[in-house]
Amino acid sequence: MNMKKILVLLFVLSLIFPAFISAQKLSSIPGSFVDIGFGARPVGMGFAFVGLADDENAAYWNPAGLIQMESYGVAFTHANQLQLVPYNFFAGVAPIKSKSEAVKQSLGLSLISSGDYALNELSIHAIYSIAYKTISAGLALKYRYAGFGNNVLDANDYIAFSETEISEGFNQQIYGTAQGYGLDFGLLFRPYQRFQVGLLVRDFYAPIAWSGKAKSDEYQSDGDYNEDLPMEVIVGAALKVYPRLTITTDFQPALKSDRSHFVRLGSEATIMEYKNSSFLLRAGTEQGINSVNDEKFTGGFGLIIPIDKIRLRADYAYLIQDLANSHRISFSIRF
Repeated sequence: MNMKKILVLLFVLSLIFPAFISAQKLSSIPGSFVDIGFGARPVGMGFAFVGLADDENAAYWNPAGLIQMESYGVAFTHANQLQLVPYNFFAGVAPIKSKSEAVKQSLGLSLISSGDYALNELSIHAIYSIAYKTISAGLALKYRYAGFGNNVLDANDYIAFSETEISEGFNQQIYGTAQGYGLDFGLLFRPYQRFQVGLLVRDFYAPIAWSGKAKSDEYQSDGDYNEDLPMEVIVGAALKVYPRLTITTDFQPALKSDRSHFVRLGSEATIMEYKNSSFLLRAGTEQGINSVNDEKFTGGFGLIIPIDKIRLRADYAYLIQDLANSHRISFSIRF
């Protein structure tokens, strides 16, 4: 690998990482390792990206897709889920030079940060992908960390209660940490030049160890306990109908009786090109096969601007869902 380009990757990461930490202070209602969909481009295409996965977002959506990037690249996404919970996503990709033209290899790194002092979460993904001719495989090793209950409660916010009740409530506040690991596995197969299919097995190994205690010794918490994050399996396909139009679809089966099947459909069209710059429009939907009102509709656009050997890209997506609509904003650089 080119050492100069690797140093550039590390430098960009050093600039972005402090934003991950400071963003943890912005919200009071975080999530819990929730998959909200990262990257404005995949979200704008209705979350149907497993079968395409041809940019930096593949670090999250399908690690086998990193092999499709022939240059170094970094990407950053910000989202304010449900207009309450801030999420930040970073991904970096570095191709590895190979002596064989039939074999390609690539390395990737992604970081996800969300929440605040009530519950802040950090996930780090290290990815390796390899391809032989028309088939590629990828593996992502994940480390997860969470801290909770470190927020400071203000008695003035609870004036409806007596001082004794407030004091007792504060003493029962739980705080602690959680740590765990995860493994994702992805495949991509391109039987034809304009058509490829993908498979993602997310968190087929994902133990989490929680440890917590109450602020006062007079009360007890659940203490230390372990759990496994649920495994997900997604199959997808991507078809380039025309040179300027791509259609994608994903299917996520329910692996447990209390979950639903999901079908996703997305599209991306290049509607304008000028001096190697491009403007793209996207639209998509996610539909649960159930009687619950949980369908999502998405739309967005992208702008690609090449400058010498550098390619700049800005993407935006708007997500329409039942609880609250939200935005995704992404920026990426390839060099």
